[in-house]
Amino acid sequence: MTDNKTLISIKGLYKVFGNKPQSILPRVKAGEEKEKLLVETGHTVGLQDINLDIKRGEIFVIMGLSGSGKSTLIRHFNRLIDPTEGQIEVDGTDVMSLDAKALQEFRRHKMSMVFQRFGLMPHRTVIQNVAYGLQVQGLDKQAREEKAQEWLDTVGLSGYEKQYPAQLSGGQQQRVGLARALCTDAEILLMDEAFFRARSVDS
Repeated sequence: MTDNKTLISIKGLYKVFGNKPQSILPRVKAGEEKEKLLVETGHTVGLQDINLDIKRGEIFVIMGLSGSGKSTLIRHFNRLIDPTEGQIEVDGTDVMSLDAKALQEFRRHKMSMVFQRFGLMPHRTVIQNVAYGLQVQGLDKQAREEKAQEWLDTVGLSGYEKQYPAQLSGGQQQRVGLARALCTDAEILLMDEAFFRARSVDS
């Protein structure tokens, strides 16, 4: 159940990939087809005039065909990708106004993300991967490993703590990524096809 308060607000969001995206933006707004723009300019239209509001406590699903911009969109929420134009507000904060230090703190405490391709660090053990976000937050080693162990137990990976990502199946790696995201207790959890890939690899 939500409290009807908007947590994430996206307004007029555009993303054009290429060397001179601003020069292409008027043509995008005029409605030219992305295929034509790609051929004539070498620029790719990733997002075009996206507007949405996500309420606090809401589970919000973004659906679309492969290549339609789903991953591109959610990576704008925490500015892993910066827009060509548009407004991004999270809990009343203009995310585009954050400097490097403020953005780092925002990512540490406000949002966690489960990546489509796992995003694990190959040189770290499973438990070190899960505890990484807590390490960045400054939690001491014992406390962060205890909490990481709780989440490993939750996702069914007890006994794999000292293994490395390369020693796990794809589905197991994705569960490590899920445990890592949940471990920080971030208010917002971004998930890029997390469950689909875990099922498809292990099935």
